[in-house]
Amino acid sequence: MYILFNAMKNLLRNKGRNILIAAVTLAVVISAVVTLTINNAAARIIDEIRLDIGSRVDVKQDFIEMKQAGFDGRTDASYISIDDFRSFAESGYLSKTIYGADMYAWSDTFFAVDDADKGTALRSDGQGGEVLNETCKLVSTSDPDTLSEFGTSRNIVEGRMFEGQGECIVSEDMAALNNASVGDVIEVRGASYVQDKIYNLTIVGIYSDNTEEYVSMMFMMNGRFADNRRNEIITSFDTLMSAGWESNAGLDMKMAYYLKNPDDIQKFEQEVRAKGLPVTYNVSINQDALDKVSGPLSGMKGAVMTFMIVILILGAIVLALISFMAVRERKYEVGVLRAMGMEKGKVAFGIFAEAVMIAALCLIIGLGTGSVMAQPIASGILEGKVAAAEVEDTGPNRVLFAGGQIQTDDKAQGYEPESEIQVSLNMDVIIQIIIITLSLAALSGVIGVVVITKYEPLKILRERN
Repeated sequence: MYILFNAMKNLLRNKGRNILIAAVTLAVVISAVVTLTINNAAARIIDEIRLDIGSRVDVKQDFIEMKQAGFDGRTDASYISIDDFRSFAESGYLSKTIYGADMYAWSDTFFAVDDADKGTALRSDGQGGEVLNETCKLVSTSDPDTLSEFGTSRNIVEGRMFEGQGECIVSEDMAALNNASVGDVIEVRGASYVQDKIYNLTIVGIYSDNTEEYVSMMFMMNGRFADNRRNEIITSFDTLMSAGWESNAGLDMKMAYYLKNPDDIQKFEQEVRAKGLPVTYNVSINQDALDKVSGPLSGMKGAVMTFMIVILILGAIVLALISFMAVRERKYEVGVLRAMGMEKGKVAFGIFAEAVMIAALCLIIGLGTGSVMAQPIASGILEGKVAAAEVEDTGPNRVLFAGGQIQTDDKAQGYEPESEIQVSLNMDVIIQIIIITLSLAALSGVIGVVVITKYEPLKILRERN
């Protein structure tokens, strides 16, 4: 007990040196609390994004890759039956499947925004002939909850979301143009070579739309009014299939297969290939979307960990130097204690106890201060990373029309970088901080112990001056 009391008195006797050690230790602890808290929060969100986007598998033809490989999007495209898509959903590797598909449509009674020709314009069919220009797009899903834009850039302002077969929702702009209201029935049909697909849809909801009108300005300049987001008629997947589709020819399939384990993607691909999926189809997660959404978080995570490593190294070096420089002024004190008969172990314990007391005080202050600082620092860093990602994502995208669908080389289209993070001090971080703090205390105390205790008491007293 005397050793501990003497250690506490020594903290006050050597104020200057101990304040310097405490300042360095506190700076390291606060930095570690902030960085580890941010790192753990970012890692948690990245894992959640990976389970969401990273577990979603898309099965579709990539016409841009086919063109790059020398294939023709029209003659080399292959189509499979809708039943095959449904059979893929029976895989044991999947947790769920969201059915979806888009179809370019045409109507001469329900007009499109920007279409001054009222559905009478013609376009080339790519084979020397002409066909009626598409005026709208029928967008379908088996789960309206997956329409992520609703609640943010889109909102139901009249009526409700579609539920039963034959129901649909349309944009405010399209409804106003056609003097349509909830309860009206509209007729649309498949465009180009699927004109036999006819739909009579009941409007059950009207939505506001604050999305960008066109994915590419090329669509607007070329009169691609069907690709104006205001001209999207949204309905259920069963409604789209009710026209008697046998294959996906003329459809842009948006099937989302969700794996139980994202690492099983190769096993799932082998299974669907065995069921007859052609080689022109890709079976893949949307890595571009995953990188776009989690990129700022990954960048922030890497930055804070690099900062922490640098701070730990610099802090350890400074503490080692301070402890080494303090050896001379402690030599006489140790010599007197040893001459009085105190064992080396007890002397070492006293020096180490001082370091632990300083570290414990810094730990308490550092945990509280660091936890308060972590949130604003995390938000600021993430905001900068998101802004940088948005600047990099301003380049033009290539666009290709084939197989009844539009594809761009921007596979992350429609996804936005994660821009929010909530950090909190949890038990994992506290344990990690305790380990770091004890390591600093050990470094500070052990250096003095090793150097001082190797001298004999009489030698220390003779070399007092």
